Amino acid sequence: MRAAERFDPPVRRLAWRVPARRSLAELLADARARLADDERFESALWHGGLHVCGHPLRLEAAPQEVAAGSWIRLYVFEREPEPVPGGPGALLYEDDELVAVAKPAWLTMQGSHASQRLSLEAALREQLRTPGLAAVHRLDRQTSGVAVFAKGPGAARALGRVFAERRARKRYLALVSPPPGEDAFEVEGAIVPAPHPRRPRFALAPEGAPGRASHARFRVLGRAGARALLLAEPTTGRTHQLRVQLSARGSPIVGDDLYGPPFRPGAASAAERVQLHAFQLELPRPGRPALLLEAPLPADLEVAGPSALVTCPVPPSPQARGAAARWT
Repeated sequence: MRAAERFDPPVRRLAWRVPARRSLAELLADARARLADDERFESALWHGGLHVCGHPLRLEAAPQEVAAGSWIRLYVFEREPEPVPGGPGALLYEDDELVAVAKPAWLTMQGSHASQRLSLEAALREQLRTPGLAAVHRLDRQTSGVAVFAKGPGAARALGRVFAERRARKRYLALVSPPPGEDAFEVEGAIVPAPHPRRPRFALAPEGAPGRASHARFRVLGRAGARALLLAEPTTGRTHQLRVQLSARGSPIVGDDLYGPPFRPGAASAAERVQLHAFQLELPRPGRPALLLEAPLPADLEVAGPSALVTCPVPPSPQARGAAARWT
C-alpha cells in the first residue's frame, strides 16, 4: 500500500442540517445511524471529525442541545491512519517564545477536518505540556523540514508579523522531473483556485489576471538523467506555491500526482510523497538575535544519481552542499 493510503487515507464526508432543536444524545444517535458503521463512528468522535456549525465537537465540552438549522458535517477516515514514523520530529531549537522542529512528511501542521488529534501541533502541545502552542506558518502534509511554533499569543502575533511581512527567508530542496532547461530562473504570477473533483488545487493565472501574487527563485543544484535537484527560495507564501510554479514551468516535483503526471511505479516522476523539503529558515526576531534553522535531510531525499552531472554554485549552507554532494 502506498504511503498516501497508509498515512493519509481517503475521508468520507456527510453533511446535513438539523431541522429542529436536538439534544446532544439525539444528534449523536442520528449521526451514528447516517454513517451506519459503529466502529468508524467511534473513530470519528475520537478524532474530532463531527462538526457543528463549522466547529469540531468535543464531547467533554459539548453543549447539551443543538439549535434548529445547525449545519452538521461528519468527516470519517475510510481506514485508520498509520502513525507517522518519528513522532513529532527532531527538536531544532527552543526558548521561552518558540520551538522549531524538523517536521516529518505526512504529519499535518495543524488539525484537519477529519482529525484534531493527528497533527504536529497537537503532538508538541502534549510533549512540551504547552496548551497554547500554535503554528506560525504552514507546510503541506507531504512536505518535510523546518516547522516553527509559538508558545503563546504574544509570540504568535510577533512571529506571525515576521512571516506576513515576508521577512522570514525560506529555502527548500525540490526534486523535479523533467529537469528545467535553465540552471537559474524565477517564476511569478497570480495563483488562483483551479477545479478538481476531489482535492483543493491551484494554478498560475495568465499575466495580468487577478489573484494572489506569488514569486520564487529557483537554482539547479544537480542533474541526473530525467531528474534534477533544485534550490527554491519563495518570497511569498501561497498554498501549494512551489508545486504550482514548478508545474507551470514544466518541471513538476517528483511524487506530485496533483500537479504532475499520475503515479506510475518506476517512472522518473514517481515517489511515495511530494519530494519537497523545507531545509532552511532565516528568522529575524525583534529585540533578539536572528535564528538560522536547518532541518536534516530525510531518508527519502537522500538520492543518488549518475556521476555525469551539471552543478551550479550552491549557497553557503552545509545542508545544501550535502544534498548536492549526494548527486556526485
